[in-house]
Amino acid sequence: MVVLIYIFTGKIDWYDTVKQSKYFIFSVIIPTMMIAIALGVVIGVQIGPEFVSRGLGNQLGILSAIVMSRELIPVVGSMMIATQYGTGLASEVANMKITEQIDALKIFDVNPNYYITTPRLISGLVFTPIVIFLSSIVAVFSSYVTVWIKEDLSLQGFLSSIWAYFHIKDLLLCLFKGSVFGTLIVLIAITLGFEAQGGAKAVGRATTMTVILSFIFIVLVDYFITMVYL
Repeated sequence: MVVLIYIFTGKIDWYDTVKQSKYFIFSVIIPTMMIAIALGVVIGVQIGPEFVSRGLGNQLGILSAIVMSRELIPVVGSMMIATQYGTGLASEVANMKITEQIDALKIFDVNPNYYITTPRLISGLVFTPIVIFLSSIVAVFSSYVTVWIKEDLSLQGFLSSIWAYFHIKDLLLCLFKGSVFGTLIVLIAITLGFEAQGGAKAVGRATTMTVILSFIFIVLVDYFITMVYL
């Protein structure tokens, strides 16, 4: 609640927000793109030849676009972000907690939610959907290239089905899931970091539980969002 007040009242450390956003992007963009390429190749190898053999090669475009943007990339990509960024965030905050840096902030009358949570939450909220969207494009293109290499599928035909059947609501669903999952990852990581107690083992527990809880909540929330959407 305090973080929301900071955001809506504009009490934001913009310098640290930009710094955290840059760190977020550069830490997750390559791993997420790599997993997107892998998923695109799998779709192309497993489904592409079947579609082409039945004269439905052009429909592979919309199938790939919908599967990637609605489900696979938002879920799997967010899991990759939780593994890459969430663990580092949990480790950072947990280390600050056990070394009493957070207590020092309170002594100097600096709210930890202002200094730690708000910039990182904004980064996850804003840039997770952007990374997910770009990864979806990469995944779709990867699926086309895979089929084109084996079946010489026309790019025009592949794209035509996407232009015809891919709607703005599908794009909004992709972006919405990205924002929600990014927010969940940051909140889980920071909460576990704040609650860390003890020595170095506490840091390890916080990072491990960040991955576990992020995966669980991503799958559960994805289920409810998809049910409402459908």
